[in-house]
Amino acid sequence: MTKRLRPIIAVWLTLALAVVMLAACVGNGEGNKTGAASDSGNEPSQTAGAETATSSESSEAAEKMPEDYKGTITLWGWDANYYDISFKEFQKTYPNVKLEVTNVTAGDYVQKIQTTIASGGVLPDLLVGESGFRAKAFEIDIWENLENAPYNFDKSSVFDYLLPLTSNSKGEIVGIEQTLTPAAMAYRRDLAKNYLGTDDPKQLEALFPTWEELIKKGKELKEKDGIYLFASLGDVYTFLSGQTETPFYDGATVNVTGRMKDILEKVVEVRDSGIVDKLEMWTPAWNASYAAGKHLFYPAANWSTQYVIKTNDKDGEGRWGLMQPPGGPFTWGGTTFGISKESKNKELAWLFIKWLLLTKEGASISKDLGFYVPLKSVYEDPNFASSPDPFFAGQDIGAFWIDDVVPNIGTLKISQYDSVINDAANLSIILLNSDRKVMAADALDKLLKEVKAKLPDVEVK
Repeated sequence: MTKRLRPIIAVWLTLALAVVMLAACVGNGEGNKTGAASDSGNEPSQTAGAETATSSESSEAAEKMPEDYKGTITLWGWDANYYDISFKEFQKTYPNVKLEVTNVTAGDYVQKIQTTIASGGVLPDLLVGESGFRAKAFEIDIWENLENAPYNFDKSSVFDYLLPLTSNSKGEIVGIEQTLTPAAMAYRRDLAKNYLGTDDPKQLEALFPTWEELIKKGKELKEKDGIYLFASLGDVYTFLSGQTETPFYDGATVNVTGRMKDILEKVVEVRDSGIVDKLEMWTPAWNASYAAGKHLFYPAANWSTQYVIKTNDKDGEGRWGLMQPPGGPFTWGGTTFGISKESKNKELAWLFIKWLLLTKEGASISKDLGFYVPLKSVYEDPNFASSPDPFFAGQDIGAFWIDDVVPNIGTLKISQYDSVINDAANLSIILLNSDRKVMAADALDKLLKEVKAKLPDVEVK
């Protein structure tokens, strides 16, 4: 090699070495991880992809301000006052989102969905499911799975007993409960004090630890003072049916006998003890009984205090109380919010649901309306649920529902057949109430025939 070429070659070798070192440095950076995976025939790591997506989504969410959310959410429902008040509060944060409500009653809801689908019509963005029909509605394949992206609902954030009540038969969470609906026993304080010697809820619970004790004491009161414990057999059935955790449908068979036999026998036992009046639940006479002062106990959910008790006993301030019933508390009623699969405003629909039901701000608005959102974390503050009520002689009814009732509610799996069976069961209770010669076996036999006729393609036993 000539002396003239040696320095030139040295320069080229130095440059080549620098290039190699630079490549090695770049290779140690983030950009080469995907490249290395590709070179080896592997896909990029899911972790790296998730980090990139999360970073991108976080950046986008950080850039999007409340006023950037724009559009109109459509809703079918029946509670216009609730929608109006809650959405006006929502608009204080999200001013460019609007709500368009079409009034559809609970009784017409499933049929409205079915006819709209059949005619090729448009479903609303927001769907609701009332307790009486939701399981049937959930089986129509129109509900978004809220555990999936982009919603990513964390079911551990709400009370466990709600999960089977907001799931379809595949176990998918398709609704978020609008309010907890804990139920227990309301009582007339004046009657309790006069005939039982106390109006303290804990002392009354100790007097009636079981249905057997309640029947025994009730018979004594009826014979001595002519006072009824209950206004209607429907009241008794509401307690007993709510307290059972036996589902109507086990996945293969509609088990009417397994669910209803013991309940009907207990209903008849209570009826024949003479401690139940003959009024029919939800009739004007039953409504008037709240103020009449002849009946001691009524089933009551959290919504009953405002919409049933106070409404029917307008001058009753101070003479009502709440206590645990024999057999324990239960859940009664309730409505879910869900999102239609065909919605073009899913982001806005979820924004409203999440704000109203899964944030402390929404929880405060809901509480003002008498609703207790399903979000567990808001109740970590012991003062949040607190709600002493003069109508209930200062009893803290909020703490009663959240601290005493909700933790003791059992779980019950619902099915698409429940509404048919419940309708037939309610007719059986009306029959037992009106004709006191009809016995439990007669009512069960009639109920089975009715359900079999309504569900010919399902095994009913």
